[in-house]
Amino acid sequence: MASILLRVFLFIFIFTSSVWAEENNLTPDGFNRSRPSYTKVDSTGNIWIAYYDLKGGIHIKNITDSRDLIVNEGREGLSRGLAFDIQGDSVFVVWREKISGRKKLYFRATHDRGRTLSEPVLLDDHGTQALTRFKIGSNSKGDVYITWYGENPVGGASYHIYSISSHDSGKTFSEVKNLTKGYKNSIYPTLLVDNEAAYTFSYSKREGRRYMIFRKTTDRGRTWSEPVEIKEIGVVTLFIEPILIGKRLHVFWFNTYSSVPIIEGAYSDDGGKTWVTTVFEDTRGLDVGLLKVTHDSKGHIYLAMYGRRDEKEKNKVYLIRSEDNSASWGRMMPLRHYPFENTRAQNPDILATDEGEVVVVWVDYRNIRRNLYMQYSKDYGRTWQESDIPLEEPGKFNTTHYPFTDSLVKSKDRYYVSAYRFRGDDIQKEADLLLLDFKLDSRGAR
Repeated sequence: MASILLRVFLFIFIFTSSVWAEENNLTPDGFNRSRPSYTKVDSTGNIWIAYYDLKGGIHIKNITDSRDLIVNEGREGLSRGLAFDIQGDSVFVVWREKISGRKKLYFRATHDRGRTLSEPVLLDDHGTQALTRFKIGSNSKGDVYITWYGENPVGGASYHIYSISSHDSGKTFSEVKNLTKGYKNSIYPTLLVDNEAAYTFSYSKREGRRYMIFRKTTDRGRTWSEPVEIKEIGVVTLFIEPILIGKRLHVFWFNTYSSVPIIEGAYSDDGGKTWVTTVFEDTRGLDVGLLKVTHDSKGHIYLAMYGRRDEKEKNKVYLIRSEDNSASWGRMMPLRHYPFENTRAQNPDILATDEGEVVVVWVDYRNIRRNLYMQYSKDYGRTWQESDIPLEEPGKFNTTHYPFTDSLVKSKDRYYVSAYRFRGDDIQKEADLLLLDFKLDSRGAR
């Protein structure tokens, strides 16, 4: 026992001298860590954060230019949920308010990089019973698309994915459309937008069977294609990840067949008419807690996840990669370089560049307290660093990040990670929202 403790101490001591991320406390008054937060970069490299404060205010903060707007300031409804997107000088936000039992979905924008706000636009007034899962996407033509998950209690509860679109950067919107009409239940809205079309995937049920379905619009949201059933599938959990590389459209999802979990995927080269499906056999039996996907424009794709195969195991962080735009895949590999099996690692976020850099940041418990660690590759994921790199002093703090949105971005030559740090060991109490940043250089990471 003493020998193990000594090795752990030496491991921590060695890495303490390797800490190199810089820190910026964005919310000295605290923030609501139970609500979503987003980190994004605009076209000029400005870093943006969207989050809830402790009073329920939704902030969109331009970190680079020190601008901070509260999009729901002065409103009486209880705000929940958050979707956030940036296009040129415009920043778009969607949230839901609940007043006297009525669920109202709102949109608001700033078109001058955070100097002023447009008036709120009511997207849906209780008609879809909007829940708090939203997606928003936009393009350079001024199109804004929003999808969300809603409950229809009439005739027995049924759940659908709805959409709405704008062609003038959010000044006016179309009528609401039901994208999963004809299916009994659908969950987990997705949205992918480019200058030519918008694409959506959903896990939907029909006549007792479950499908991954696909629809798209090529006329700026006026009409949507008929649903294409990519594959009859198992029970999907939260993670459906679509990407587009060139003309090849991809989607990845995590589901179970007869209680056996597995990750699957599909791609299409004809705009979604036909699909080639993939089963990631290495993940069979891996109970995945999070799935993140990133890619570059050259066809390198990276799937980062964490999970375990039975309850006695600790969660580990894994990576699967393709070098040929999903035509073939390598074996699943563990990313964490730690010699002991007694602590867990989870919630990876991943980002790739066209120059071959791949960065993964995760929450690690090797120091008992939660700390952020990272690994990186500079050759498209073929080789990685021999040792994991802490982004803070190991064991001193209790730090994590919101796993279900992107928290890792790159601006110019630096990477930025949004995270929250508890003010003590009681994780039920207040936390501060941080922005950590670091750079990869010829000597490694600084």
